[in-house]
Amino acid sequence: MNVQDRVVEMRLVPANELASHPSNWRRHPKAQQRALTAMLDEVGFAGAVLARENDDGQLVIIDGHARAEIVGDATIPVLVTDLTEAEAEMVLATYDPIGAMAETNSDVLTNLIERIDTDNEAINQLLAAVAKERAEPTEVTYTDTVGTPTYEPTGDQPSIDELTDRTKADELMREIQEANLDEDVEMFLMDAAMRHVAFNFGRIANYYAHAPANVQTLMERSALVVIDYDEAIASAFVRLGKNIDAAFHEDYPDA
Repeated sequence: MNVQDRVVEMRLVPANELASHPSNWRRHPKAQQRALTAMLDEVGFAGAVLARENDDGQLVIIDGHARAEIVGDATIPVLVTDLTEAEAEMVLATYDPIGAMAETNSDVLTNLIERIDTDNEAINQLLAAVAKERAEPTEVTYTDTVGTPTYEPTGDQPSIDELTDRTKADELMREIQEANLDEDVEMFLMDAAMRHVAFNFGRIANYYAHAPANVQTLMERSALVVIDYDEAIASAFVRLGKNIDAAFHEDYPDA
């Protein structure tokens, strides 16, 4: 295998002088930014941003957008490549998906996490979440049973990125986009992938309690919260089992 070295040089460059790639498809929610900021504070840069130089001499990021955004005008290491524009787009489209294809040795990861000693709360939360996810993989099941658990607001309004976990949905959407399908098939599968967005209804309750009236109304119409059971039943957001149907109608004879 003849592997070309496409890295021309390593430069130290103020991050705010780098240009974001116009086709960068990755989005960086606040939870990820907090974890990355914590790692940069704790360890610093242990790698480099990947970039190419365009015809105007501008360094355009291929990988490392989040790191560059977080550090502002700090000087960071940049690997400058001689990739063409088309090659850079190929790397941009495949860099993360190829990495995501790696499988996990759970025992080795668990031992690794247990050896890490840090007082950084954000890093400890991240490691705990990774350990829990690997130890208790989420099993997606489908059922006709519709439950309506009760959540009481208990704290301050969380940030919007704390209300959902899009990990599985985003992974599926990347695979669908890379499959080169007909547009109508891709749209259908993208809609289906959204079913894998996991909602944290406890945090949603806290968010709802602090939201303005127009947002609360839209959350109710989206069935993120159920305030009026009559309306929820009429809209088919809530279904009653036969064993409680009689008791319900005794209390709500006009429903």
